[in-house]
Amino acid sequence: MAKTKRLNVTVQCLAVYNSGIDVPYDMSLEEAVEYAKEHINEIPVGVLEYISDSDQIDEDNCDFTVEETA
Repeated sequence: MAKTKRLNVTVQCLAVYNSGIDVPYDMSLEEAVEYAKEHINEIPVGVLEYISDSDQIDEDNCDFTVEETA
């Protein structure tokens, strides 16, 4: 059996969700979209849907597990 060691990786991926935000009644669609962009932190997160093949290794957040010896 080949000798191995553990590489700890952080993997980033994309996901999408559908949600909604209340906007002033008299806004056009374009104005409402701009309003939503400005208030994105107020839009509740819905059920996340993973986007296939979007995974990427965050190379700045990788390291080896250090095994302590007695």
